[in-house]
Amino acid sequence: MHWRMTDQDYGQLPEQVGRAEKAVQRLELLLDTALELSSERDLDRLLDRIWRRLTQVMEAERSSLFLVDEEEGEVWSRIAQGAQEIRLPLGKGIVGTVAKTGEIINIPDAYRDPRFNPEVDRRGDFRTRALLTVPMKDRDDNVIGAAQVLNKRQGGEIFTREDEALLLALATLSAVAIETVNLYQEQREAIDAIIAGLNVGMSGRDPSYGEHVYRVEAYCLALAEELGVPEEERRILRYSALLHDLGQIGVPDSVLLKKAPLTEDEEKEFQLHALKTKILLGKMGLSGEMAKVPGIAPFDHKRMDGGGYPDGPPQGDEIPFLTRILAVAAALDVMTCPQFGQEELSFPRAVQEIQKEAGKAFDAKVVEPLVSVGPRLPEIRREVEASYGKVRVDLG
Repeated sequence: MHWRMTDQDYGQLPEQVGRAEKAVQRLELLLDTALELSSERDLDRLLDRIWRRLTQVMEAERSSLFLVDEEEGEVWSRIAQGAQEIRLPLGKGIVGTVAKTGEIINIPDAYRDPRFNPEVDRRGDFRTRALLTVPMKDRDDNVIGAAQVLNKRQGGEIFTREDEALLLALATLSAVAIETVNLYQEQREAIDAIIAGLNVGMSGRDPSYGEHVYRVEAYCLALAEELGVPEEERRILRYSALLHDLGQIGVPDSVLLKKAPLTEDEEKEFQLHALKTKILLGKMGLSGEMAKVPGIAPFDHKRMDGGGYPDGPPQGDEIPFLTRILAVAAALDVMTCPQFGQEELSFPRAVQEIQKEAGKAFDAKVVEPLVSVGPRLPEIRREVEASYGKVRVDLG
């Protein structure tokens, strides 16, 4: 038996093809959204991206993103287009009900549903017709929020079953992305706490150590901002600055704590701290973005024209760009807060001395922004010293 298409089948083809094309378009948007959200590591920017994607993909007039506040027993609008922050008790109202039950609520006519609060429309000079709200669930199936879209722009007045499935898929992608970013943020906070504790501990031996590395961090970030360094690389630069002198733990007290200029032998002993930093960081088994730190932090005493310490690569043009920023920032702090009884230079004088070495000890491209950063350096230093003093008090 052979099946043959009838005239009716042929008549339905355009509609079927249109649905297939629509399904493909939605799938492409979902894939694009998944890729976009998975690359974001900043929560505020992530939530903004989610909100914009909800409106775009769902072809809605407005969208809102709500998160659950477990401590307060509320759900609140992290982003609500055209409205001020909204807070509702869990289980109350449309969003509160979705966040409490994990169910989908699809309302074709908002003003006929007793759960809808028209006050939000009145405050925002907007009229809600249809609305669709779905839960956002994490990997453990816990509801962490809700996604809501208002008023379809195309394809009819009401949200369909296909719309429900699409928004639920978007909400699931969003929940996983939010959970990932939260875990990532917790990891970064843990790393910051460990480094802060380590630096405070090192400062128990050498009181100048902690303030030095935090000033170098601040100068690095100021230069990186002027140079347009991407945020991910700035984080790597931060960690490199905070750990660049870790090897000083292996420098004898007779050298490290000396208040007068070092002898030639003492200078050689002190210079070994760079090699010891390289060894220590290499043994830490750092992963993720931290894995790049051992290739950057130990080499701030390398010269662009060759030489410097520790011995071996990288040399000259092989020196990583982030290390070149670190080298300028560290030199600036050593000149303005000398360790071994050298002359203390003012910021303008230190900048001049560094400029003399542009293209020789330092990368001229990194030295150039010092001119614009220069007037802010005293304030940056004061802020660092004040904040580091608080860190020392907090960590005992």
